[in-house]
Amino acid sequence: MKNINKTKQTFTSLFVFGLLTYILFNTKDLITIIVIIPFLIFSLGLFLKNIFLMLDKKSIARIMEIIYVIAFFIYYFGFLIYWDYVAIGNNDYMSVILSLLAWFGGLFVAYKRYSRLKNK
Repeated sequence: MKNINKTKQTFTSLFVFGLLTYILFNTKDLITIIVIIPFLIFSLGLFLKNIFLMLDKKSIARIMEIIYVIAFFIYYFGFLIYWDYVAIGNNDYMSVILSLLAWFGGLFVAYKRYSRLKNK
């Protein structure tokens, strides 16, 4: 059952990677490209992680997982930086205060994820 789930994840991530690659090369909109690239990295990281797990290369699969996690947090905190930048530019300080919850939550999750990856 576990191998079936890994196979489904692998094919799904390969499909998503292919679809996002197609969109990336067929769009000229910069915002679309910026939004697609992190998800492209996520899908590629998940695909490679599952491939290496199926090949019983756990050390390389762990590296792919680390790349996936780093890409996620770069996207997450990049979005928060942009959110705060726009809110400060619009003098909307209530949004900045509310974003502090997202900052603390993201930092907490990043810390927990880092400690989990470090202990593996």
